[in-house]
Amino acid sequence: MTTSQNDEIWSDRLDNHAERSWNKMEDDFTNVGYREGITKGKEDALQEGFDDGFATVGVPLGRQIGILRGVVAGLLVASRTKDSPLSQLSTQRDLDTLRERLEMLSRRLNSIRLKDIAPRDLQAEAHAREHRDVEKEGTDDALAEAFEELSTTNQLDKSQEIGLISNELRGILESLKIKLPFQL
Repeated sequence: MTTSQNDEIWSDRLDNHAERSWNKMEDDFTNVGYREGITKGKEDALQEGFDDGFATVGVPLGRQIGILRGVVAGLLVASRTKDSPLSQLSTQRDLDTLRERLEMLSRRLNSIRLKDIAPRDLQAEAHAREHRDVEKEGTDDALAEAFEELSTTNQLDKSQEIGLISNELRGILESLKIKLPFQL
């Protein structure tokens, strides 16, 4: 074998090795870039969904419940304070009845959770149904509980409960001749 033939064989081998190395590196970078793109897309969609849900569901419902809880708590404190205008408006019996009504409203409000009144997340429910086989196998107690909540949540009743509480609180405020600077 001549030197030029030997050089040519080595040159071909080096070229093949370099090409294979380049192709492997290109595939690796493409795969990594694809995975990073998918991850970034999921993160962006998740953040966008959170932002939208927070602004359109969480904040308005939380504010509504917070206002009701705050007004009830304020009236309860006023009803327990000796020199408050409430103590001068009513007899002791009326004041005790008022306190009982306010304490009952407070308990009812404290029993309401966001998941009870927020609109159903149909996408989350569909995703959960895809994984129902895990729940059937009994391998994930938390998932089983989540399915139970999805099937038994009675959000209409809790939403109606908020309306009933609001109406009852408005009636109490009217009877006490108290006007708030905001809507219940």
